[in-house]
Amino acid sequence: MDNNSPADKLTEISHELMAIANDALLYTKDGFDVQRFKRVRQIAADILAISADKITPEDAQALFEENEGYQTPKIDTRAAVFNEKEEVLLVRDYDGKWAMPGGWCEYNLTIMENTVKEAKEEAGLNVEPVKLVAAHSNRWHNNPKSYFYITRFFVLCRNLGGGFEANEETSEARYFDVDALPGDLNDHKCSPEQIRLCKKALHEDHWVPRID
Repeated sequence: MDNNSPADKLTEISHELMAIANDALLYTKDGFDVQRFKRVRQIAADILAISADKITPEDAQALFEENEGYQTPKIDTRAAVFNEKEEVLLVRDYDGKWAMPGGWCEYNLTIMENTVKEAKEEAGLNVEPVKLVAAHSNRWHNNPKSYFYITRFFVLCRNLGGGFEANEETSEARYFDVDALPGDLNDHKCSPEQIRLCKKALHEDHWVPRID
């Protein structure tokens, strides 16, 4: 994360304090230490509320409690599906923007299994993962100001059939020319550069995944 402002620096300090507190709360057996580290987490929430817009100390505290346990990057998967014209499949998400089908990896699924699940749920397609294109950090490629660290896996998939059906997560699915992507692309989830990288992987038999 590029800490160019005091607010960014405070957010980083808040995240580090939250991680220390949640890690400690997972392992400590001492009741007094439990209270101390809960207080550290509360201070972290107060700092985040000072540094970030539109979040209260109570909201920050709830966010931290929802993410208890040892702190690791969150995992997101994206299915890269291309048609015979080498146009990329995008879905219009609940926020009204376009992105590759994908989402948070379920706790009991592998990267490939989650990719298949998300493609089915969001685009109505049955897909077969064939190639890992990249494992990218959001801090380098997508949303550097996101509070959480995210590793996003892009997986090239073969379309086995199916069709879009209305659902709670997406309202539309459509193929786009990679050089004419929609203006409302959600580049927090997949950037034009990442989409072009997936298309490049189509043509290399011995593709080496790009891993941060």
